[in-house]
Amino acid sequence: MAANLHSRTETILRRLVRRDAAPALRKVLAKTRAEDVAAVMTHLTGTEMRRLYSIIEDVDFAAAVLANLPDDAVREVAGEMTGDHIVQLLEMMEPDDATDVVEVLPHELRDRVLRQLVHGDDDDVSSLLAWPSDSAGGIMSPEVFVLPQTATTGSAIKSIQQYSEDLPTFYYLYIVDASERLVGVVSLRSLLTHPEHTPLVSIMNSDVISVGPTQDQEEVARYVARYDLLAVPVIDESGRVLGLVTVDDVLDVIREEAAEDMMLMAGVHGGAGDALDHSGRSAVEMTRMRSGWLLATAFGGILADRIIHAFSGGLPVEVLAGLIPVVMGMGGNVGIQSTTLAVRGLATGSVQIGGAVPFIVREAKVGVMLGVLYGVLLGAYGLASGWPDPYVGMTVGIGVFLAIGIGSVLGSSLPVGLSRLGIDPAIATGPFVTTAVDILGIGVYFGVAHLLFPA
Repeated sequence: MAANLHSRTETILRRLVRRDAAPALRKVLAKTRAEDVAAVMTHLTGTEMRRLYSIIEDVDFAAAVLANLPDDAVREVAGEMTGDHIVQLLEMMEPDDATDVVEVLPHELRDRVLRQLVHGDDDDVSSLLAWPSDSAGGIMSPEVFVLPQTATTGSAIKSIQQYSEDLPTFYYLYIVDASERLVGVVSLRSLLTHPEHTPLVSIMNSDVISVGPTQDQEEVARYVARYDLLAVPVIDESGRVLGLVTVDDVLDVIREEAAEDMMLMAGVHGGAGDALDHSGRSAVEMTRMRSGWLLATAFGGILADRIIHAFSGGLPVEVLAGLIPVVMGMGGNVGIQSTTLAVRGLATGSVQIGGAVPFIVREAKVGVMLGVLYGVLLGAYGLASGWPDPYVGMTVGIGVFLAIGIGSVLGSSLPVGLSRLGIDPAIATGPFVTTAVDILGIGVYFGVAHLLFPA
């Protein structure tokens, strides 16, 4: 029985790889799961990855390791393989896993591999690649267990026993009519708890939850979570079954989307696959990926400086400037809180694009209450600070109140607006919101000061 990966095993593997101790590595690999070997490889350099992978002799094990590697590591390991070797590994994988590997190969190598797969009568990968990688069609498996509506429980069990090796994972039986259109679904539990002569149509659920091949993978994940499903059939416009998205695929989707949103919220540009692991990236690539929003932040700071200069005439700038971080910080933090709630709500479906007004109104109310609370608190501090001019305290209080209000409304409405435009709402968080709220907060703060202080 393979041992679970722990820190000591990982340390041993990494040390043996760096020593190029092939015999000892083979012994450790024989006791380690493929998923755990893949996890170790993500922490190695490109040369070390290839060295470790070359030591794996079992084709099934090598295929399982490759299927579990992130995109960057797949490109690193497979980039120097021959087309024949890659095809041999792909034939050991499930079609959806093989598709993920082929999709990230260098273009010339990918075309060569696809030609060999088609020539070898294995066209599942090519058909899956026809769909977008982040769609239901892109993540589905074409291996689905379907039976005609004339079948009985007894004949269904015999079919399962006959084709069990061709179906590594299945949770439901899908029933089709004479035109091969999906008409019902039967769980394995129902199949085993009814007599063998029972017609499947009498125990099937005709209200089948299905998705189209072009539906976004996040929406598929929401279906699985909402209805507690183990698999979702993918059907075409005629109702014919194209494939199946299983719960393990959905877990990968949730992990990828969460990582992507996390990176976007931090202002790091990159796709879903890139977001999962940056350990193989060079410093130049990471600089490029992270520089975009920081440039926007820099321009935001310059614009805020221009606003301060525009309103500074006749104002005690030295006194007001000391409280600028408070105004910017309060507004920015509230904005990020509202944006995070909005992005999370849109992802889980609790906030709908067409019905987001109640959510935005609620956040605006929260912003008003927080603004009153901290506006009074910081305004009182300003009045009690011993400054001879009482307008300082009033300016701070009103400025904080307005900055928090702006942050809550902007933070809750921006993700909804971006989602309506078809843009990932996660980019509205982090640098985007803080920069926008900072600029507006500074403008409001000095605008209030300009109005309150006598000319």
